Amino acid sequence: MLSIRDVKAVVFELDGTLVDSAAGIQVAAEEMLDDLDLPHINAAHMSDLMGDGFQKLIHRVLTRQFDGKAPDALFREGSTLFLKAYQKMSGTHLKLYPGVEACLKKLSHQNIPQVVLTSQKTSQATKILSSLGIRHYFQFVLGHDALIEPKPSPAGLLEAALLLRLNPEELIMVGESVNDISAAKSAGSPVACVSYGYNYGIDIRKGRANFILDSLEELPALLNPRMIVDRNCDLTFNASS
Repeated sequence: MLSIRDVKAVVFELDGTLVDSAAGIQVAAEEMLDDLDLPHINAAHMSDLMGDGFQKLIHRVLTRQFDGKAPDALFREGSTLFLKAYQKMSGTHLKLYPGVEACLKKLSHQNIPQVVLTSQKTSQATKILSSLGIRHYFQFVLGHDALIEPKPSPAGLLEAALLLRLNPEELIMVGESVNDISAAKSAGSPVACVSYGYNYGIDIRKGRANFILDSLEELPALLNPRMIVDRNCDLTFNASS
């Protein structure tokens, strides 16, 4: 049994958990495809391609296949065009999900350290957080360039624990995909997933996260000493009941 009272810090995924970036990624992908003289992808399908970082996303967009791999020259050109288009947005097409800022503010008032762990570059993630007015809530921002391996590797959570001088089981990972669940379980950390976000069109409730949140506004109340989680059965219950 892992007591939720042992959780001393929160590690958030960026895209799909804090920030709704699907519209911005769609615009960047369309600009890339226009420059390459290739047809667009239906916006309704874009979120199903997201969740594994920009490199895999670009391969998927260029090949129209989930496991596709574009030729090296096309991928390099496409990556340059996509990242150039995405970086110039500065949050124009990005927005916070409902309840995010209220959650971050409450956790800050509770003196709970907060970290962002993302497949984006650290500098770009920092730029997005700043443009949306929430950078000041986070002690650290860890992009893929700051880590040995991306999720589902536990490397990011282990790095966050090291920076915060905590044990991995004292962190809770908050994300939206099976990669977040795998990373947390490998690190020995509890994991909460939001019911929205990008998980390849699959209901995240099938992923055996310890907690499912319909809104991040639920998170501060979850970090309550009366609540415990049984990591074997993945059920949450009140210790007083």
